[in-house]
Amino acid sequence: MHCGRDFDSPVDAGTGTTVLDAGGSQTTSDLEAALNAGDLNGIRGALARSERGATLVGIGLAAIALFTLPYATPSGNTLWYLLAVAGAGAVAATQATADDAVRTGGKALAVAPFFVVFADVLQGYLVSGLVSASPTVLFGPAIYAGLVMFGVRRYRRR
Repeated sequence: MHCGRDFDSPVDAGTGTTVLDAGGSQTTSDLEAALNAGDLNGIRGALARSERGATLVGIGLAAIALFTLPYATPSGNTLWYLLAVAGAGAVAATQATADDAVRTGGKALAVAPFFVVFADVLQGYLVSGLVSASPTVLFGPAIYAGLVMFGVRRYRRR
């Protein structure tokens, strides 16, 4: 109106959020708008209001796990690594709400590298009869778990 820009849908000037139409549905995606704006509080609110919020959080956590778990787990464990990625995403996606998905899926993601290390040690024991891991292999997973839980707590405080 004043700047010459056309909006895809009506926006409340006071809050900057998309106005709902008469049927009560959103004319544009609040999540898409929040992602484009980089608004973390808007993303959280859109996920909380979405019927698919937990599923979207599960997909997001699986993507995070896909790219970050290799740094916290021993190499050569592709099968266990992929199972941990899928498991963390599935745990989050099956929750009732997006906030539950972040909390529970975040915990699953935090323990995922321990699962990979345990599976690696168990596999080595079953194959060779020897345990060839030292306690230092738990440093990476412990640091990873701490960082993940820090992120989960920070998300929940907003």
